[in-house]
Amino acid sequence: MRKTRIISLVVMSVLALSLSVSSPNRTDILSRATTTAASVIKTESTPQLLEDVSIETSAISLWKYDNNKTVSWWLFEQEEEKQIISYLQGINLGDAVSEVDINKLTGKMYGIKMGRRDGTFAAFTWIDGYVFLEDGTAYKADIDFDMIEKYTWQDKNEMSLSLFPNMYYIAQQNGAWNKDFLAKSKKLKSHGLTLRVKNFNGTKLKVKLKNKTKKTLSYSEYFSIQTKIDNSWYEIPAKESMVFNDIATIIKAGVKIDKTYDLSAYGELPAGKYRIVAEGTASVFNIK
Repeated sequence: MRKTRIISLVVMSVLALSLSVSSPNRTDILSRATTTAASVIKTESTPQLLEDVSIETSAISLWKYDNNKTVSWWLFEQEEEKQIISYLQGINLGDAVSEVDINKLTGKMYGIKMGRRDGTFAAFTWIDGYVFLEDGTAYKADIDFDMIEKYTWQDKNEMSLSLFPNMYYIAQQNGAWNKDFLAKSKKLKSHGLTLRVKNFNGTKLKVKLKNKTKKTLSYSEYFSIQTKIDNSWYEIPAKESMVFNDIATIIKAGVKIDKTYDLSAYGELPAGKYRIVAEGTASVFNIK
């Protein structure tokens, strides 16, 4: 007998009574969450949006891609976070969709990301009625992002599309990258260092880094990977979140050093031409 987990209405009802009605839009969202949750029974095999997130320790970030522009905001008000989480966790995702033709996805794209209690992140992306989860599975779901956008989001920032939640799965289909879901590379500007790829074993990329100037320079740990499609370079999304140590390493004039970059966060990359970008310079390598 499968264990089931019934979404309780008690917490939502208490929350609805305790909140003052400052905006009809927010009240409407909470009302929809309560109504939806009344008929939802989650089994162990059915995922839940933003499961195990921590309101006490994490803010919510909202992402939006529209007209070739990617922006993100933050929400810090805990009462508003509770309303949005209640609404989203009350949505029944139903059965997973075996295949989604990403070439037919043309509407606005939204993403939500929030920290879990265990320190990891819960995230999903929604476009044209499809929800993409962190493991790449897709579900049909109706989500009212017009309502969600009316909350008091702050700290708006323009972002790279490659950082959009779960983009690693959305931007690939049939073993190839789809440039419609990739950000075109900006023009590189070298800071006086050069890169040359020596070898690549699938996760470790070994390069030769050289200071070609007559002065002492420094380099950071940050890097990114790009792919070439139709004679243009595009930023590609990582499969996992990437964190870099905020340190600078000194390299004297004319000095060459060997350096290894760990590409494991990018997952298994499709065949193609790639380049590593660091310190405003790049070096090409191929994956067959």
